[in-house]
Order: sequence, then structure tokens, then C-alpha cells
Amino acid sequence: MSYAVESKKRKFHRMLESISKPITDNVSKAAAPSTTSATAQDRLLTNLSIKKVRLSSGDQSDLAAVRNSIQKISRPAHQLASASSNKRPSFVPWDRERFLERLETFRRVDRWTSKPTPINEVQWAKCGWICTDAMRVSCISGCGGSVVVKLPDEIDELDGYDAEKVQERKEVRAKLVEEFAKLLHDGHGESCPWRNRGCDDTIQHLPLTNADSALAGLRKRYLNMLQMGDKLPADDAIQSPEDFQLDELLKMLPEDWSKTSEKPAVNGEAASSDNQDSTEANAPPSTETPLNRAALTLAFFGWDAVSDGATGLVGCGACFRRLGLWMYKPKANGDVTVYASLDVAFEHMEYCPWIDRMAQSGTGKPNQKTEDLRSGWELVAQAVRVKHRRHLRSTTSMDTVQTDTGTPSAEFGEDDENDEAKKTADREWWAKIRRMRQLLTTKSPRRKSVIQ
Repeated sequence: MSYAVESKKRKFHRMLESISKPITDNVSKAAAPSTTSATAQDRLLTNLSIKKVRLSSGDQSDLAAVRNSIQKISRPAHQLASASSNKRPSFVPWDRERFLERLETFRRVDRWTSKPTPINEVQWAKCGWICTDAMRVSCISGCGGSVVVKLPDEIDELDGYDAEKVQERKEVRAKLVEEFAKLLHDGHGESCPWRNRGCDDTIQHLPLTNADSALAGLRKRYLNMLQMGDKLPADDAIQSPEDFQLDELLKMLPEDWSKTSEKPAVNGEAASSDNQDSTEANAPPSTETPLNRAALTLAFFGWDAVSDGATGLVGCGACFRRLGLWMYKPKANGDVTVYASLDVAFEHMEYCPWIDRMAQSGTGKPNQKTEDLRSGWELVAQAVRVKHRRHLRSTTSMDTVQTDTGTPSAEFGEDDENDEAKKTADREWWAKIRRMRQLLTTKSPRRKSVIQ
């Protein structure tokens, strides 16, 4: 055997020994005797598998067994457990639910405060970052990227600073914002997929294009609000934008909007039809309750009860803002409320699609006119109007059909006149078709006869 082959064998065995060793000394020290014996057994199996490969190099099953045994030894137990538990992919820039999960990590005020729009929490969440500590963001993919986002406090001349100092502080903040904006992508690792691509601008889009689904969501939020009962603030304490016409929308809501009925559950799957009829007869009739204007206004602007609503908390599922309704109600001892009024639009975050038209559309640009765009609450109001128009059209068409079928013609001559009118219209239609054919048909030259 030559010296080159011998040296290659030694390198191969040295590589196998380095792979089979534990990664850290702490893991080897903390391992139990049973783990040590298992490791030794795995090494023995690896050596036996290597011998089998030497004897029959053409057997692919033995080669696969060697690879599996090496992979099993090279990865410690805690890495195997973490790999099996984390099955969901981390790079899914098209998934809105995963985007909202990342955005929710910025909700805690002790970890994150408001930042300028180019580096606010939405931009970090779009690029695959989550808030892990005070003003610290980390990559969701585990590439090792971590950024501490801190800006100097804003100062004003009213605080006793001169104009030169205020301007210098503004320039420093603007420069830092530019640097942090670059780190949205450059802060990731070289091989991290978030470095090259983030979420699209439409990731914040609320699914409100379908009128039926928009009304279903509105009703669900409204019913959740009703469960709060007396925890809701008074109607006069609710403030809304001037464009929001609640009285007009109340007239357009479906008739069964405020009707609630409770049907007792039927025990047993094989209940007879007589029992079902008796159950429906004994069921309490649906009762119509007056609409709660405060609950309906909150529902129109995307607010929903948190958990079961027993705590008096409402929250937004798009910007994760939470409100304690007890701050807008008088106290039991007669003291005044903490806040005099509740502005249902202003309490959202400024980037929330329920109030921001560009965030809801996903196509708005800073220099684009926003008159043609619609925010979330405007789309819900539009869905109510569309549903009302459809209901009026269907009702009108049904009334017309019933009138036509319920009043037969008095004379048979009218049917004859209708038949003649139909025949005349058909003749005119076919005449138009023939003229169009003549215009569109191109005359091909006649072929000359071939003299044989």
C-alpha cells in the first residue's frame, strides 16, 4: 500500500473521530453514564458500518446506514429536540398570520416605543424581525442578526434649548433613522433569506372586499361587545370621524340584525321528528332588542372584545392596541371618568389599516392622492350600503314577478301582439348579423382553372 493511500485513510479516520466527539465540553460533563455508553455504542456501530462499506462498496444501503449514524452522533440531543419541535418554516413573507405574530411582539410598552415611520414596528416585522428585549430586535430565522434600535430624545425650544441645539438633534435623529433603515435588510446574516426579500406592502390588507364576509365580521364583533353589558361606555362618550354616519347606516342594516334567539340543544342524534317539532314549538321566539350604538360604533372601527369581555378590555387585531373601557365610565363612588371621551379612530395606531387608507390598499404611495382609497371602517360602511342596495333590487324584482304572474292578460290579442313584436325583433337581429358577416368576411380571389 502506497504512502498516499495510507495518509488518506488516516485523514478519513481522524475526520470520523472529530465528528463523533461532542461539540462542547459542558455537554459531555453534564451527560449521564447511560449517555456515555450510548455514545460508545453508536461509535461501535459506526465502525462496524464502515467495515461493511470497505467489504462491499457497491451496497448503497450500508452507505446510507453510515450516513445516518454519523448524523445522529454529530448533532447533540438538545439540537435534535429543537429541530423536531420547530417544524414551521420561518421565511414565509407572504403569510399574513405569521406577519401579525411578529408584529404582536412589539406590543409591550416596556420593550418598544413608537419610532419614525421608516423604522417603526411594521417595517421591522415585514423584514422578519421580532422584538426580544428592550429596544432590541432579532431575526425570526435565527441567523444571528440582532439590532438595538435607540434614538435620542426629541427636544424643543420650549424646553429651554436654543434653536441651534434643536436643529443639531434633529439632524442626528434623521441620520440614525437612515442607518437603521439600512439595517432592516443588511442586519440579517449573509445567508438569511430575509436579507433579500421582505413582506409585500399588501400584507396589512384586511379581508373586507367581500360584502358578506365584512358584514359577518361586523356582526361577530358587535355580539362580542354586547356580552360586556354595563362595562361599555355611554353613547355620548363615543367620538367618531365626521364622515361616519351611524344613523344612516342603522337604517341600512338587515332587519334581523338585532334579533337574538336561543334554541335548546336536542340530546341524542337519533331524535324523532315529533320530538323535534315539539322542541321547535316550545323554543322561545326571537326577540328584537334595540341596537347598542356604542358597541356598534366600536365594532365598525375594528374593535373587538378581548377574551370573553369580562375584563372590560377591547383590542384591535391589526395593530394590537388595547383599551380599558373602565377609563371612560364614571366610577362607582361618583368620581368622574379618567377620560371624558373615547375616540374610536384616534386610539388606533397610526399605521393601522382600520384608519390608514394606504395601509389597507397596499398600493398607496406618499405622493399619491388618497381620495380614491378606502380604510377598513370605510369598506365596512360601504359593504352595508352595497348589501342594502342588493336587498332592495331583489325585493323589487320579486314584487315585479309576483305582479306579472298574478294579473293575467284580459284579451288574447295582447299575446298575439307580443308574438309579432318578438318576430319583428328577431328579423331585425338576424339582418344585423348578416350585415356584420358581410363586412367582416373578406372575398378571396377565385382560383384559375387548370387546363389539362
